[in-house]
Amino acid sequence: MAGIGFELQRVLKQGGMTGAFKVALAGIVIVAGPWLISILGIFALSRFAGFAIEEGGFLFIAAIVYSYAFSLFLFGGLHYIYTRYTSDLIYIKDDPRAFATLILTMIIIGMLSTLVAIIGVHYIETDQVENLLMYRIFAAVLFVCINLIWLVMIFITLLKKYMTIFLVYILGMCLSFGAVYFLGKDFKLGGAMAGFSIGQVSILVMLLILIRYYIKPGNIFREFKPLVSYFKKYRFLLGAGVFYSAGIWIDKIALWVYAGTHVEGTYLMLFEHYDITVYFANLTLIPGLVYFMVFSETSFYVRLRRFLMKLSTRTFTEIQEEKFILLNTMRISIKEQSLFQGVITVGLMIIAGSINTSFLGGLSSLLTLRLVLAGVFFHLLFLTLLTFLFYLERSKEAFITQFCFFSVNFGGTLYFASISVPAYGAGYLISGVLTSVVSGFYLRRAIKTMDRRIFGLLERTVIKRGV
Repeated sequence: MAGIGFELQRVLKQGGMTGAFKVALAGIVIVAGPWLISILGIFALSRFAGFAIEEGGFLFIAAIVYSYAFSLFLFGGLHYIYTRYTSDLIYIKDDPRAFATLILTMIIIGMLSTLVAIIGVHYIETDQVENLLMYRIFAAVLFVCINLIWLVMIFITLLKKYMTIFLVYILGMCLSFGAVYFLGKDFKLGGAMAGFSIGQVSILVMLLILIRYYIKPGNIFREFKPLVSYFKKYRFLLGAGVFYSAGIWIDKIALWVYAGTHVEGTYLMLFEHYDITVYFANLTLIPGLVYFMVFSETSFYVRLRRFLMKLSTRTFTEIQEEKFILLNTMRISIKEQSLFQGVITVGLMIIAGSINTSFLGGLSSLLTLRLVLAGVFFHLLFLTLLTFLFYLERSKEAFITQFCFFSVNFGGTLYFASISVPAYGAGYLISGVLTSVVSGFYLRRAIKTMDRRIFGLLERTVIKRGV
């Protein structure tokens, strides 16, 4: 992602509102494209095409929410391995193999997600939907499509055609809205589900066409064996991906089961009191993620690269000086990013008291909103620290921190939901604070011992080769 950050910095240095606008749009698309477009689409449909989903609005929303939740919950770990393998190919400038890996991974996840989707929609039984089969089919299509879009979005940033990608999303959202509007008239909820899914499929197809226009894929099945080998080689990276992806959804899922209500006639559950608040609060994560990508990550990467280059050419004293510069750069980056995100968070927490809670579904409380906003702040902090741990190849420590995040979020959510005055969001907040502390400890230790570990690794390699 640092490469993307450098490209966006170059655009930003052009000056003027146009450059800033391009950077903002590109950053938003990269960090939250699929998720943000879907949220905007849902609210646009509710406001301007509510007739299409009046047959079962909660069932429509449940299909979208469950698709996003379980696309990450089930396959987040695989995303991490795919990203690592693809980034290694991009580093050696072998874009055709990287594209081939994308197609191979899409085939694998496509088959797995299709199986999950078929099982999931099979058990949806309700008398309130006139075209239930149509709803089932396109709910399954949506789930599979979202899984594939996540993979494509990881890869397509390689092209650096950010405005084009943004236009693709806009076109897809417009098509989705239009299809829901017209199909919903004749087929009601089934038509609305079909229309929304068609829009998402159009986004996927357009993104793949865009990639193919610039890159020709290599031999797809040649990548199977080396990709599989990465699962063993980077097992802690896989574990970190599994628990991070599960951790960001486990509080929602736990509350669905513990305090949620069934969507009429189905096994699907929602807890509107928490769900809607979380979706709005998570929007505040987007500016911080863009800031991280453009500033924090790039500055850390530059100093890390300089440190590594000096290991074999400089004296011990110079190496130590560069190491402490790296540590100081990390501290300053995190401090400035936290200040930036903190202003947004505190500002929203202050004005939250004047927000009409009916805007958040009529059930959300001020306490829940403030807890989740604070949780989002620490979520960004530990995500930043986690990324830096990955830069330093500390996958085991990253795995431990994400296991803590998952466990504390799960346990804390259930505990605070069971007390006499429930504090929804407290488990998420506490897990973010704890994970940030643990990640910070591991990261500081990793930087301080980095030169010794690298020299130790080189020494073991030399001895092993018998040189």
